[in-house]
Parts: sequence; C-alpha cells; structure tokens
Amino acid sequence: MESYRKSGSVLEAALEDEGVRAEAAGSSTFEMLRERSQRVNVDGTEFFLVEGDLLLNEDELQTYAFQRDKLQQTREAARQAGLSPIIETGLVGVLVGDKLIRWRPGFELTYCVLRNTFLNEERYQMVRENMAKATEDWQNVCGILFRHVADLDQSPGTNNPGVLFTVREFDSGGRFIAAAFFPGDPSDRRRMLIDRNQYFDNSPGGFDKVGVLRHELGHVLGFRHEHTRPEAPPTCPNEDPGFDLTQYDPKSVMHYLCGAAGTPQLALTELDRTGSQRLYGPSFKQVIFADAD
Repeated sequence: MESYRKSGSVLEAALEDEGVRAEAAGSSTFEMLRERSQRVNVDGTEFFLVEGDLLLNEDELQTYAFQRDKLQQTREAARQAGLSPIIETGLVGVLVGDKLIRWRPGFELTYCVLRNTFLNEERYQMVRENMAKATEDWQNVCGILFRHVADLDQSPGTNNPGVLFTVREFDSGGRFIAAAFFPGDPSDRRRMLIDRNQYFDNSPGGFDKVGVLRHELGHVLGFRHEHTRPEAPPTCPNEDPGFDLTQYDPKSVMHYLCGAAGTPQLALTELDRTGSQRLYGPSFKQVIFADAD
C-alpha cells in the first residue's frame, strides 16, 4: 500500500490542489468507503481498514477514493476508444505521480520484534523466526537487505527510532491478520502489526504464517495487492490503482485467496521474482561486486 497520509506523505501533492481536494471529498466512492470500511484504533489514532490489511486515516481515504475514481475513468476511456484497459506489462508497484517508489539502493531495512507486546515467549519466538524466514525469501529473489536488530527487541513501548520499523503483536479485534506500511510512509506509521487472535489462531483460511509475513513485507518493499487488478476473478476486491510490473499473476505472494486464485502459502512466484527485480535488481547473492582498485 502506498502512503495516503496528507502530511509528510509521498502523496501529499495529490491533494494540494483545492479542486482535487474538493473532488475527492465529494466522491461517492469516498462516502461509500467511509461508511462501509471497518475502523481500527492504533495508538490513539483511528484508521479505516480497506483491502483487508491497509490502514488509512480520513485524508488518506480521500486520496485513495480519488485514485480509484480516476483509474476507473481511465479504463472506461480506453474501452470506449477500443483499447485494452489492462496494462500488459504479477507485481503492482506504488506510484507517486507517474513514478515508482522504492527504497534507495544499498539502504538496509532494519527492524526489531518488540518482545513486550507479545502475550508470551512462544509467540515472540514464532514471529521472530518467521520474520527471519520471510525476509530471507525476499533477499533471495531481489536486491534488498533486511536486518533484525535483536538487541532492540527488549525495548519498552511500541516504537523504536533505532530501526526502520518495529514488529509487534496487536489486538485488531479480528479485523485483519497482519498489516504493514509502504515506502514513503512517515516514521510513526512504519510498523508491522500482527493480530493476536487471527495470526496465532491456527492460521485462518489455512494461511501459512511465514507467507502472511512475506505478503506484508511485499507492501514494505512497495508492492500492492495483485488481486485488485481487472484480470482477477470478479469475487476479488478491485480497488487498487498502481503500475503493473508484470502480467497478472494469480499465484502471486501479493494475491489474496479469492475466486479460484491465490494460494494459502503466499509463496514467491517466478513473476514475483521478475517484478521485484525490475524494481530492485537481482538478489545480491546472484552478483559479484567489483572494486575500482
């Protein structure tokens, strides 16, 4: 999910123009989403839950609705012109204007797993081990670096400025299994929330627990949901404007289990590898770095 935060967000410019702001606020899509979306309170701030694991405040929801409307208008114009409304270029990247957003080359994505937020040691150790596996899987397919700063796992509270993001147990009231953030989100939103009921309760829907974290890390890297593309089964939600990095991939790690598509393993596919390498290059394990000396 890209950041939809009004202040400090990579999409702040999307609502700078008062005409755009008024159009977004008056959108029937915005009103529908505002009315129907579940609400989740995180650290005293209320968010709207969309697409199962995206948390947006009201300003962000306006931008989200505006982008949905514009995407639908673009696709309808393409249809009327006799053109394909689908970009055949399955990962979907986050757009800022007309550009993809990603972490800078060589930037190390550091995290800690906050022990004090988990109900017991067993849960903490499970998430710590599953994060290690999930981050390794992404490092094996594209040029990205994760590092667990284990010394900070014992930090008090729910945030730590010593890492890029924290991983913590959270009671969402069963509204989601896990939720994360996107490149460009402000520092107070860089967290991965693990629901204390859904995630640990025998993986609802049979979802693989490591796979759930692989999916959320895909958001952290800047990839959006695959199942929201128009090629997906009609029973899947279709509300996610972005840029297609590959053709549609019904087995992608970023695809929910809906219709006849998606897998409970949420494993990385060859198209996931292709799409992630278009944004981050090949895995560092696949290259040799040459020095000038």
